[in-house]
Amino acid sequence: MTTQQQATTTVTTTEDGVRRAVAELVAAFENLGPEHQALRAEEAKTSARERRGTVVRMADGIVQATRAVTLAVEALAAVHGLRDLNVTRQFSKTIDGGDYTPLPSLPDSVQTLHEALTCLEEATTTLGKAFTPTKKHPGLAAARCPEQMQVVLTSLRAAVESVCAVLGDEETTAEYAPTLTFLDELKDRVCRPAPGFKHVVVSTELLRGLMDSGTGPVERDVAMWLTLQAGQHRHRSTDGIAAQLGYEQSQVDEALEKLRKAGVLREDGTVHGVHYGPASA
Repeated sequence: MTTQQQATTTVTTTEDGVRRAVAELVAAFENLGPEHQALRAEEAKTSARERRGTVVRMADGIVQATRAVTLAVEALAAVHGLRDLNVTRQFSKTIDGGDYTPLPSLPDSVQTLHEALTCLEEATTTLGKAFTPTKKHPGLAAARCPEQMQVVLTSLRAAVESVCAVLGDEETTAEYAPTLTFLDELKDRVCRPAPGFKHVVVSTELLRGLMDSGTGPVERDVAMWLTLQAGQHRHRSTDGIAAQLGYEQSQVDEALEKLRKAGVLREDGTVHGVHYGPASA
């Protein structure tokens, strides 16, 4: 292969990589909309101040991530234009025709590719912060539109890979490997599909037991929480229950003990008188 052919192949590979990255980012950009729309709708109907504050923060995170994606697209579009116009960091010239470095140079496509990666890193970090579980409301840290958010995170990952491939720099590829891993982990954590709807049937004996035992609000909240977890076949530590309900762990421990003494709980921690499963025919 001649030098000219090699140069042509390199340009073609670069253009293909840039186009792929832009296509992925457009997909990510479009699919951020449904998540933001769902969060704004949730914000409008949420009255509890702390819970509403968490939802507002998440929606703001989506806005910031969208801006970062936009900047990345602009940077990649600039790379395309610079290479198409053969602008490669030219310097002003001296009287003798040499490079005159005291003045700034024209833009460099390689530097602009690194700027695009910085924007993608910012988008990734921002989404990670948006979906970071809080102590009182960890359950909010999940995608409202998991299918669309899966596209967002998968597309961001593909864009980072494409830009790294265009640069062909092993050091840069190694530098952004943790970003790829983080996007995979974030997708697995926040894009879980909602479980199929199940019916929970609570017996009148359970309700009567709660009323007759003189339980307070903590005990009732814990009992209701356990009722809603019935059938999921997973153990939840008392500190996890406390974090989700907004109580101290000692309060949850005391509530569980009272519920056992009142006959509401079995020894294994499950609730008496609860049927979980498909609705009866």
